[in-house]
Amino acid sequence: MRRLIYLLVIFVLIGGIILTAYAPDEISTVFILIMEVVSFLGILIGILPTIQYYRAFETGVNNIERALEVQTSSTWSVIVQIDDFFHQRTLDELFRKYQDKIQAQREAGQVLSDIEEYINEDILSVKSWQGVITQLPGTLTGLGILGTFIGLIVGIQGIGFSTVNSALTSVQTLLSGIQIAFYTSIAGVILSLVLNILLRITWNMMLRNLDLFLDEFHKNVIPTMDEQIRYRERKEMKQIVQLLERLPKNSGFSLAGGVAGGGAPQQAGNSGNEQILMPQILQGLKDEEFIFYLQPKFDLETKKVSGAEALVRWNHGKLGMVSPAVFIPVLESNGYITKLDQYIWEKVCAQIRTWIDKGLRPVPVSINVTKTDILAIDIAEFFDNMLKKYRIPPMHLVIEITENAYLLASHAVLETEKKLRQSGFRVVLDGFDGDYFSLSSIQDIQADVLKLDLRRFSGSNNQSALSTVFDQGRKLHMTIAAEGIESMEQLGMLRKCGCSEGQGFYLSKPIAVVDFENIMSGATGK
Repeated sequence: MRRLIYLLVIFVLIGGIILTAYAPDEISTVFILIMEVVSFLGILIGILPTIQYYRAFETGVNNIERALEVQTSSTWSVIVQIDDFFHQRTLDELFRKYQDKIQAQREAGQVLSDIEEYINEDILSVKSWQGVITQLPGTLTGLGILGTFIGLIVGIQGIGFSTVNSALTSVQTLLSGIQIAFYTSIAGVILSLVLNILLRITWNMMLRNLDLFLDEFHKNVIPTMDEQIRYRERKEMKQIVQLLERLPKNSGFSLAGGVAGGGAPQQAGNSGNEQILMPQILQGLKDEEFIFYLQPKFDLETKKVSGAEALVRWNHGKLGMVSPAVFIPVLESNGYITKLDQYIWEKVCAQIRTWIDKGLRPVPVSINVTKTDILAIDIAEFFDNMLKKYRIPPMHLVIEITENAYLLASHAVLETEKKLRQSGFRVVLDGFDGDYFSLSSIQDIQADVLKLDLRRFSGSNNQSALSTVFDQGRKLHMTIAAEGIESMEQLGMLRKCGCSEGQGFYLSKPIAVVDFENIMSGATGK
């Protein structure tokens, strides 16, 4: 295929020379020469670099295959020893930046970034001036049209019928002008068509090799971030279950009949993990081991804290802090999650009251509500009772309802949303993936904010896709916040899109209540 591309490139250059040689006059010759220069630029800065990328990704795949042949537990450790991994300057620079970030993340024990953050279609498009290159075929067509007009003007200006000789000369001049117009327009169309085809073919060939390289890299070197997170969660679940199996069994819990004294769900037919975890979870609730951390939300322009999201944590008496990925799936599977949610919600309300009593000015704290919660209890009534019990104004609480709840239980969710907003609460649609079409199937959504999950916008789905989401949100008069901000690049893109509020590990990880309280104390000068 590369040989065919090179042959087509040579064909374009030879074709330009032939068109110049057969140009009928000086004007046509000038236009053809300009078109040749434009075509040559398209080949030089568009087609040839794209072919280099094409070959570089082939080289990358070959280097991964060679690294796999080395007897080692880490393919990545072999790859980082390869100088000029792609043998292409731009890609090698991007890959070195990626290596530096991976090294820093390994030292910090973080989830490793996806290589698509550094090497993707959008970045390569910018690096290879695709925005300019794609305009060149249109430029050639435009030159052909310009030549057409000039040829016609030349022909028309020479028209005169005062004598027979002048009439004959006029006809000859007009025909000459028409010849210029015809020749330049045909030449422009031909060169434009051929150059456009070459640009598209080479770019699509390169993208195919890019996809093959990324597949090979994710499969054999560093998995995607989502795959790493799922692996970590499975590994952590296994470790926690193994540790819990060694602990003394809770005599107050019976797999056959629930907690002694009643009140716990029946456990018949549960998986082994659930049978081990549920007694510990129930005992943890009794011992008040379940707490909440707060992940700060920031004004993205001023970087000041504008709010927080309450996230449940399990501070196990013997195992220490247990990840929600371990116990949340168990509680969701048996419907007991609503009990834990109500427990945490009340803890949040009590903490807000404590802050007010201390003279602090609380920022709004968001709590998460699921479809299960809405179908199980009257959410609006619950929070109305919390406001009365703890004497807190509704502006200090933000209710975040998952997008999944809106889609699967829209009638109940919309009724709950209406009641909450009537009581003075702000409602957020959480986990928005940017798909307005799905939301359009639900009538009368009145959520105050859509909370965009940035995990849906990794790799090639970045700036242009984000801009589209925010532009559409403005047209629909919807406010959009962001969650999952993991890098400076994402923060910069959000600012360009006009996003005013966001949260994520790049800005701050979830922190203990006392640490968040110190932030508020500093903000209020207390």
